Amino acid sequence: MDRAKILLEIVYKDKNGIFVVTSPTAASANKVVKKILENYSDSKTALFLSGGSTPKKLYEEIASEKTLKVGSALQVDERFGQKLHRHSNELMIKNTCLLKYFEDQNIRFYPILNDESLENTSLQYDEALRFLLKYFPKTVGILGIGDDAHTAGIPAIPNVVKRILEDQSSLVTFYNEEDGKYGARITMTYLALSQLDLILILVLGQEKREALKLMFGDGKVEEVPARFYLKPEIAAKTILVTDQIV
Repeated sequence: MDRAKILLEIVYKDKNGIFVVTSPTAASANKVVKKILENYSDSKTALFLSGGSTPKKLYEEIASEKTLKVGSALQVDERFGQKLHRHSNELMIKNTCLLKYFEDQNIRFYPILNDESLENTSLQYDEALRFLLKYFPKTVGILGIGDDAHTAGIPAIPNVVKRILEDQSSLVTFYNEEDGKYGARITMTYLALSQLDLILILVLGQEKREALKLMFGDGKVEEVPARFYLKPEIAAKTILVTDQIV
């Protein structure tokens, strides 16, 4: 996979092996991501969608413009609870009208929540991922980085990150930080993220400047989950699109 060919006329720089596209505004950054998806994805592509507030406008634009071509769409991570609970990533994606676009285009969307227990939901989504990673010859993920440099649903909690790093069999995992800010979550593991063919990291907002400093600075992955993207084999297929200077 040649990232330069995917980017075409888009200007980028190489930082620690990651191709970085700096856009002056969130609107222009979203435009870059849409162009990359247009250049890369087709009906043989599985698209992995992260939650959070950062990609919301991007999803709204994709749903409105109706030009995205993919074979299937999946979630990267989810806040556990009843299906479509008010804090769920699935509900956020639905409210952008992206799920309606997928339905209209006969693009199957695979949600995480199914009203099962935390553990059973994780196991069932793990099975779905194994099938889809084998079925689709191309995969691309839209990921983000939190203010504390967490990424996907992998929290900036050293013992949880250590467990996920050491797990070389699971594609999906879960944890429950009942008294913390993360709560109960289900997320793709580092092993699953490493199987994506193309990783697009969208980082927008002044408040993310420190997170990017942490990511490109010193420290272990256990302390800074987003440093996973700096592993040479991961960096080689990663494009960071941001409105911040790195």
